[in-house]
Amino acid sequence: MSLVVKAHQPWKVRIILALLAVAMLVIGYTLFEYGRFSAGYDSIEVGEEHTVLLDHLGELEDNIDQLLAQKAVLERAAQIERKAYDELDTTLKVLQAEIIELKGELAFYRGIVSPKDAARGLHLQEFHVEANGKPNGYQFKVTLTQVLKNDRSAAGLIRIKIVGTQGEQSKVLDLSQVTEKSLKAINYRFRYFQSLEGELILPSGFTPQRVTVSVVPKDRRRKEPFEKTFNWPT
Repeated sequence: MSLVVKAHQPWKVRIILALLAVAMLVIGYTLFEYGRFSAGYDSIEVGEEHTVLLDHLGELEDNIDQLLAQKAVLERAAQIERKAYDELDTTLKVLQAEIIELKGELAFYRGIVSPKDAARGLHLQEFHVEANGKPNGYQFKVTLTQVLKNDRSAAGLIRIKIVGTQGEQSKVLDLSQVTEKSLKAINYRFRYFQSLEGELILPSGFTPQRVTVSVVPKDRRRKEPFEKTFNWPT
């Protein structure tokens, strides 16, 4: 009986197995590509289309960035225009208010300097009252005039009465009841015109309706006492 000794070479087995695995992969990929080619799929064409799509995507992204930049510029310009318009509108309103005020002053002074139908003597030109922000508080102004042809000073007293309601009852308040120092009257003295101002404090719950302003000249030989009634502003 003869004994045969064979050399054991495991690395050859590994190489063979590796080659078989690679061959299987190549065969599998080849079959996969063949299947796609049979179905009309061209990997080269697809690669070119993919490149074209990537280029188009880049162009779209650039366009979006440009449009966003333009949008930001337009929004900023619109904000500046709105601000400029608001400032211009505010300036115009202020100028219009000043023009109206100046026209009123012009008419007032024209009535003193060159009156057309004004009679010789004293005139109650204006009475104005408005809230001053204090509880039940009001600011008033009385303006008296006499035309320039009168060369003597006018002097006398102004008395004010406020007609209204307290609850359900009518009530008349004298100046002494609505002033802090309980003034009974206001003194005036001027040659051409004078504006007198003061503060009124109405009782709580009192609703004013009308104001009667009485003018009592000191020299009654030149002018008799007279009065005017004004509606209380709403």
